[in-house]
Amino acid sequence: MSQSVNRAIIIGHLGRDPDLAARREGEGKIASFGVATSETWTDRASGERREKTQWHRVVSFNDHLSAVIERRCQKGTLVYVEGHLETRKWTDQQGQDRYVTEIIIDRFDGNLKVLANGRSTGDGRFDEERLSRSAAQRPVPAAASSAQEVDDEIPF
Repeated sequence: MSQSVNRAIIIGHLGRDPDLAARREGEGKIASFGVATSETWTDRASGERREKTQWHRVVSFNDHLSAVIERRCQKGTLVYVEGHLETRKWTDQQGQDRYVTEIIIDRFDGNLKVLANGRSTGDGRFDEERLSRSAAQRPVPAAASSAQEVDDEIPF
């Protein structure tokens, strides 16, 4: 018995506003967009901070989710995406075979969560200050307000 798993999970920022296309009449919309994920590290030899960004193409065939993407997602939005990988092949105008690998969010097989609605600052960076400011304005739970209120008795 052979088993396999085709699952992709990413968290990243949309690089531009999503593209929306109508499917056949009465069948809803398809949403597609690019998500950037980055990894950073310090170069051992030079001590410099390095960053590598990967771009992932995401396509949603889920009508309800495409409507949510249309309303809530734009350039800079931080999203959690879960789906499966699929590679498409086509022939370009010069007769060359082309391939693209996409993360597909199907009707029953995927997930998208809007984590933060970031706005681009215009220089390619996202307005993280605004995001952290909104997080700082959230109320602190009463239990975390004083260390003296902690009850460390064993409950049994």
